[in-house]
Amino acid sequence: MRTGAFAEEVVVGASQVCPVSRQIPAASAALLACGVLTGVGAVTNTAQVPAGADVVVIGIGGVGINALQGAGLCEAGSIIAVDIADEKLEVARRFGATHAVNSASEDAIAAVKTATGGKGADFVFVAVGAKAPIDEGVQMLASGGTAVVVGIPASGVITEYDPVELASRGQRIVGSKMGSARVREDIPRLAKLYEEGRLKLDELISGRYPLEQINDAIAATKSGQSLRNVVVF
Repeated sequence: MRTGAFAEEVVVGASQVCPVSRQIPAASAALLACGVLTGVGAVTNTAQVPAGADVVVIGIGGVGINALQGAGLCEAGSIIAVDIADEKLEVARRFGATHAVNSASEDAIAAVKTATGGKGADFVFVAVGAKAPIDEGVQMLASGGTAVVVGIPASGVITEYDPVELASRGQRIVGSKMGSARVREDIPRLAKLYEEGRLKLDELISGRYPLEQINDAIAATKSGQSLRNVVVF
């Protein structure tokens, strides 16, 4: 998307710059610009999840983990993490998940229904850019529920849903790009939450790499071994 550069210096538009406190470590502050802004924003800006709502997050990567944090900030009821890796589900519990479901070994739709007393989720956030999780997420919804597509699949991927079910149960499917962010407002707000101890940033950093080892950082990210890697100078 040409929004960054692996360089020591980069020129950006003034609209994309805002100040944050010098008390925030640079490596932690860097995370606000993408994964945190997208994940938390999908919950707080796009969906505006009310307190007590039952929330599902599918895909516990750098964005999904922050959707869990967003659900916690909104004081959601059940916060259900869904992934195919047990190690990521363990991490999810540290970031606010009340339930963890491994969709590779159990029926995730049935598990969500059980965790929500049979009704389904009020909000499902799909943080995976693939057809199957999006299709599955819609099937997890309660009446009046909203599926929020956060992960971006390859162009041309077509998902499916039953329009009769969607209409009769008053459900919605909405998209969220970059957490519907307003950079000048959201970045300072998230930074303040970090300073108050209500938003985890330091814990998101899996590794710190010099620029010379950027390929190692990318390889670790692609392998699924890390939440977020940062390049430090």
